[in-house]
Amino acid sequence: MNSQEMENEIRALLGNGRIGSLEGLLVDSADWGVNIRMTLNENFVEVDLIKNWDGFEMILLDDQNRSSIQIDELKDILQVLKSHY
Repeated sequence: MNSQEMENEIRALLGNGRIGSLEGLLVDSADWGVNIRMTLNENFVEVDLIKNWDGFEMILLDDQNRSSIQIDELKDILQVLKSHY
């Protein structure tokens, strides 16, 4: 799966997922992975998603904090976002 395909799948996943009040979704692919920015439940959320051998590294960027979570499949993004926001 290339970055453009990941970008399209993420847009569809977040657009159809029941994760709360979603506004201003921006999904941008780059050579290193995908950057996701949105307002979710009135919180600004930024996520970097990088493909690796075990699935994907999902990096949550909150103000000055940075958390890294390993997920197996793209659909796991929804569960992580629900539990954090």
